[in-house]
Amino acid sequence: MNAEPLRDIVERIRRVPDRYRVFDQDTSTALRIFRLGDPALSDLLDLGLPHRSSGGERYFDELDLANASLALRLPSPRYLAMRRWPEIFRSVVDDRPVRYEVAVSAACGSDVPGHQCDFRLPEEVLALGADPDLAARRFTLHREVGASGRTGEVPQGLRQLFAEVSRFRFHILPVALYGDLSFLAATSLANCELASRYLVQRANEDGYEARRSFGLLLSSPYSLHHFWPEVRLDGVWTAFDPYMILSLERWEVLKPSEVSATQVLNSAVFRIAEDWIELVEDAGRPAPVSLLTRRRPLDDGAVSAPGPADGTAS
Repeated sequence: MNAEPLRDIVERIRRVPDRYRVFDQDTSTALRIFRLGDPALSDLLDLGLPHRSSGGERYFDELDLANASLALRLPSPRYLAMRRWPEIFRSVVDDRPVRYEVAVSAACGSDVPGHQCDFRLPEEVLALGADPDLAARRFTLHREVGASGRTGEVPQGLRQLFAEVSRFRFHILPVALYGDLSFLAATSLANCELASRYLVQRANEDGYEARRSFGLLLSSPYSLHHFWPEVRLDGVWTAFDPYMILSLERWEVLKPSEVSATQVLNSAVFRIAEDWIELVEDAGRPAPVSLLTRRRPLDDGAVSAPGPADGTAS
């Protein structure tokens, strides 16, 4: 695995203003969770990695550690999970039909003694066809994934627009910057939501009908919350994810040109809404959820790729 130069990593981290940092991660956490130990951590500190000292211990910002660990391709839980993400893209490209089953399991949204859990699903989640077993705190989403086609039919204007994200670098951002396009313009740093906002804005400026989408990107063993852009082509909302594909290539978990930036990905995602929505609520509070996902090959030939809002739930 090819790591980025340490100086470049620190320079990129320092583009995020200090006011967004919370220095509450000690050196033992840096090693245990993010796999950042000597000599890498010492070298990063020498180059200016933000930190605070108290009682003889150094403390770091969690997002800074996550970004450094990711750039160095260290085997943190995040990076190990990311190595599985390309499976869904390959299934779409290769038309290897598979079935994904996402078991959405909720925990109580409050740990106050005596709290009685009162689970509810937002209307947007119910619209997926979910029929939850609220007593068991779970429901399952099903999706058959196969080729979506259309890759060669994407308008040249969109191809050029998608190429614009090549100048951005993926960065795990504080929540306050998720929608800040001025920050993106000043720093060229973006997470998936910020990159999607940019692409949707540019597509609309170029005369396309585009929207931002929030939902689930299918992956095994766990699916993930995700943002991506959609463009209406021939009257159909069509999902793309050029920024994720580019980022996976840079992280060396997807080979260059293995998946086109213009690949249609309708069957690889569950769209829920435009903005973040909690999948399950407990008495009006967000309920933590697990998205354990099974991936099973289908033996009866290729499947038809469902549209952005298709699929079944039980």
